[in-house]
Amino acid sequence: MENKILKLSPYYSEKVWGYEKWILSTHKNGYSKIIGQNKNLFEYLKKELPVIVKIIKADEKLSVQVHPDDEYAKKYENYIGKTECWYILDAKKDASLICGIKDNLNKEKLENIIKNNELEENIKRIKVKKGDMIYIPSGTVHAIEEGIELLEIQQSSDITYRLYDWGRERELHIDKSLEVIDYNNLGGKIENFKKLSTPYFNVEKISIINSFDDETNDIFHVYTVIEGHGKIMYDNTCIDLIKYDTIYIKENTRYSIVGNLEIIKIYL
Repeated sequence: MENKILKLSPYYSEKVWGYEKWILSTHKNGYSKIIGQNKNLFEYLKKELPVIVKIIKADEKLSVQVHPDDEYAKKYENYIGKTECWYILDAKKDASLICGIKDNLNKEKLENIIKNNELEENIKRIKVKKGDMIYIPSGTVHAIEEGIELLEIQQSSDITYRLYDWGRERELHIDKSLEVIDYNNLGGKIENFKKLSTPYFNVEKISIINSFDDETNDIFHVYTVIEGHGKIMYDNTCIDLIKYDTIYIKENTRYSIVGNLEIIKIYL
């Protein structure tokens, strides 16, 4: 019988600042695997999905960076751009992250700020706590700071331009960054998050008490458990779900999730 629901194990990537787990990925830089099968998700589907889902744990600050939009990325990188969002899974007291630059800046002003090593004084920080959702459209200057664990949902792209790296000896991409930054600061915190719709994906937070029924129709669904435990059932199959489990559900599948749990649903 065909497996309509696939439980995944992540591609793990250790970083100088912590780690990433690519819990749903068909990108060439890190394939997630299918539990119980000797295949990764790309091999099984024979196609690349338009999204990647990651768990990121930051013990130190990530670089201050920006991602290009589709138009720039296709022209100069022969790939798609990167819009993303962050759901905060855990955060130390008074945790913050960087999202945007100070108002009334343009390319020329920011270039001078960087030359004068004054970028730290010209970025926007926002306080975050568990349960917050941050929207990072392409062109948004951003960085995850220390003491934060989050779920990242993004376009299936791995193009990153670094503006600043806190003294680490890694390559910077100042010229490209200045070209792709959106100086209008369109990203930010989504208050009272329940659903975020972007041009590239939709993200919902769903609290389940007892049971939840759904159907994929002509597009796949992805779920990550963020709290609690339960089971997902379809036909005569039952799959256990615990915290941080991620599942991919094929098109035209009716299913039920039972238990007491909070989940993040991702779909197009």
